[in-house]
Amino acid sequence: QNLTKNAGMGKVHSLFGMSGKIGDYVFYELNGQQIMRKKPTKKKGPKTQAQKEVLLQNTEFGRASTAGKTLRLALSEECNRLYDPYLYQRVSRLMLHIKSCDPAPVGLRTVSGGLATDAGQELFARFHFQKKQKDFPHLRDTHFEKGQLHCDLSLPTNHPFTLIELQINFEKGQFRRAEHVITDAKNNERLIVKKTLRTKKGFVDFLMISGTGFLQGVV
Repeated sequence: QNLTKNAGMGKVHSLFGMSGKIGDYVFYELNGQQIMRKKPTKKKGPKTQAQKEVLLQNTEFGRASTAGKTLRLALSEECNRLYDPYLYQRVSRLMLHIKSCDPAPVGLRTVSGGLATDAGQELFARFHFQKKQKDFPHLRDTHFEKGQLHCDLSLPTNHPFTLIELQINFEKGQFRRAEHVITDAKNNERLIVKKTLRTKKGFVDFLMISGTGFLQGVV
């Protein structure tokens, strides 16, 4: 056979048809002629600043989406009772906003970092998981004192509800929870319950309030 190669591409004169890859070359037929071309190589080199920023933002977006999924999984029973097919979208947006409160450099910001700030905690406290905004009781504030949780409610209610101690490790996708069923709070806007879960390193502490048609919480 005779081989003529020019500028990375050549024609092959042979009695036998050739096609496919051999080493660093690709053989194929074009207009009745056998052609040989060197396989393209991936361009290597430093990424532009714009490409680096997009990559960092995509990394943060992935972390926030995973955090939203973990939160919904930890509250799956309560979320399912709200019958909102678009809840996952609203929770994902919330996680993105909270992540942006993290003062760490772009690319290193996390939902946990955002929840450690006053702005991130306020975003979470103002978020109502239910779609319909009615006069449901919600938690205004909570603090831990001598083994007890002191909870301030927005309004008294005679409807039963559940307080949920929730701890989430967003980096590992792990969570723990404990429930306190409250049957009557009509005469008091402040509740005191015994704390069940001990603070655990790497976990964010939440207190959620859940009842018929509503779900809300604070950090």
